[in-house]
Amino acid sequence: MAQLFSLAMNNNLNTKSRLNKRWIAYAFLSGLIVLIVVVYLGRYFDIGASQKQMNDAKKIMDSLTDKDIQALIQRTQTILREDASVEFTNRDVPPDLKHLGIAGIEEQKDEVDYVWFGGMDNTALDVVRMSNGTFQVFAVYTPYSKRMIWPKR
Repeated sequence: MAQLFSLAMNNNLNTKSRLNKRWIAYAFLSGLIVLIVVVYLGRYFDIGASQKQMNDAKKIMDSLTDKDIQALIQRTQTILREDASVEFTNRDVPPDLKHLGIAGIEEQKDEVDYVWFGGMDNTALDVVRMSNGTFQVFAVYTPYSKRMIWPKR
């Protein structure tokens, strides 16, 4: 009798173990499917437009002339003079910059960033006032890729 009870318990445990493994497999597979759908839909609805916006910004930044850069430096001087901010500040974008696709202007102490695309894939033109009063301009293509475009080297 005890042996029969023991066999029944082992069989019951094996069945539960198989059911638990099945549920884990189903949960993993379901999670994988949901992840694939979210990534696919995310790329379809947002990232494609974001990538175009970032590519457009790169083309604009790479085509800036010395005259364009000087105009941005003058604009930056005016912004820094008007609002000597120590903290991070957002400013409204004037129509002439909106026309270029710039979505925001971020101001910090001694720096103004003209942002096409913010967040993790930050794409911006950073104009930085150095301690000696001169300016450096950086084309920021992504958080990991930027290039100094002024002064030219």
